[in-house]
Amino acid sequence: MLPTIPTTILIGLACSSLVRASTANLNVSTTTLTQLGCDTMCQTYFEAGLAADVEMFGTSFDSDFYSTESNFTAETLNVSTGMTAYRFQYTTRDLHDTLIPFPVVAYAHGTIGVFTGYPPTTTTTTDLYDYHSWSLLIEDGYAVGAPDYAGLGNNATLHEYLSFPAHANDLYYAMVAARKALPHTFTSEWMSVGHSQGGGAVWKPSKSELVKTHGAGEYLGTVVLAPASRIYDMTVLTAETILTGSGFASYDATYEALWLPLALKRVIPGIDLSFFSDTFLQRNATAPANGGAADTPKLIVQGLEETAVLREITVRSFNASCLSGNKVHMSLVAGMDHTDVFTASSPGWLGFIRNRFARKSTSGRCSVIQRAPSDRANLVTEVESSEVTKSLM
Repeated sequence: MLPTIPTTILIGLACSSLVRASTANLNVSTTTLTQLGCDTMCQTYFEAGLAADVEMFGTSFDSDFYSTESNFTAETLNVSTGMTAYRFQYTTRDLHDTLIPFPVVAYAHGTIGVFTGYPPTTTTTTDLYDYHSWSLLIEDGYAVGAPDYAGLGNNATLHEYLSFPAHANDLYYAMVAARKALPHTFTSEWMSVGHSQGGGAVWKPSKSELVKTHGAGEYLGTVVLAPASRIYDMTVLTAETILTGSGFASYDATYEALWLPLALKRVIPGIDLSFFSDTFLQRNATAPANGGAADTPKLIVQGLEETAVLREITVRSFNASCLSGNKVHMSLVAGMDHTDVFTASSPGWLGFIRNRFARKSTSGRCSVIQRAPSDRANLVTEVESSEVTKSLM
């Protein structure tokens, strides 16, 4: 059985990082951990998590590259010297010299970290945090705009983790910037795809007044994969049905709950952290699945073996969205956990995107389909929480 890591430890470490405005807290002494109430087993977990972070992000962070320039609005960005890796997408012309722009998709990534030093664009694994995710869009012929959320990389603000309206703004302004930086490269339409934390982010643009201005182009809809939604509801459900059972360690949701106090403090510094406070309930009312009807359709994809984003909450979010008058369709995929569902369901959601760009209408306003692997006995899959347990071996 995994011991409970005191929430005060996480909050204490986070607060010390915020005071120093550091990119991440990578060097916490045994003495400091002990003073904060972190026992021997707690320190084992902390070191395991630290090792995983160092493997992904390295030990040096180029703060100057990600910092906001004092002359940001007046001059062209100068990247750091020694930068040798560039990724370009280009347009071409056909036989008749006609410009061929790319259809473009804004991609919202899943949780990677909460500190400044954890942007996807600085991962040392050279994959730019691609876990067979956004590359599927590239392979299908789309240009991809994938922003680091505000507070990840750039030092102008803290990362407001799970603040989905803010993440939706990041997507919108990233698309505006991409069009200004690469004029005539993209089609006038765009869509969004998001996974996990990003799933909550892309739920919001279709309701955004910013998006409706078409400043980033004409928005056609979204694909919402294993979305984080109704965080309050999921926390309560985790406490009532998972933490009371013997198998709680196999659920990623068990570990996610530890970050909620930090996420709330980032957005509302003076918040009452009681799970049943009025303020917390009001935050739940702004969850991705709540609000008015959107103008564009969305496809929700949910694995039925989920351990990170509980399927009961996604179904609840789907029902609420449908009742609000949205065009929303849900695909439930048997045998799939949080990350597996990305690739396993890709023919379906890539087809959904293809049809939107082709201006084909969805069938009906709300629908649910269920899919299953053809050979489940030989299915290659892995429980999401294994990344935690493996690091402790």
